[in-house]
Amino acid sequence: MSSKDKTVSNVEKISALNEIFEDVISGASDLIKDLYWSVKTYLLFGLITILFGVQTLVYNMDTIQEHFYIPAFVAGTMLFAGTVQILNYFRLRKKYSRLFRVQDELKRA
Repeated sequence: MSSKDKTVSNVEKISALNEIFEDVISGASDLIKDLYWSVKTYLLFGLITILFGVQTLVYNMDTIQEHFYIPAFVAGTMLFAGTVQILNYFRLRKKYSRLFRVQDELKRA
């Protein structure tokens, strides 16, 4: 095999690898977008859960004063679950912040 044949073979390999990398990059961009919105949903559903917990507590205030604590337990559980969701949002946002920043820079370029 001559050096010219090796060069042509290497060019074909590089061309094939470039096509593969372009597919990976375009797929990674979609994956990052999906991940970004998935992280945002933690905040949204955390806030909604906290609001439902507060609503449950306020709506059942008379029942709680009569020493029926099941609504208070349900409200407390919802407040706790909402808080955990919001904490997960901040944890995941911090974890993937570099990835999101790179995605934003690539969109601008």
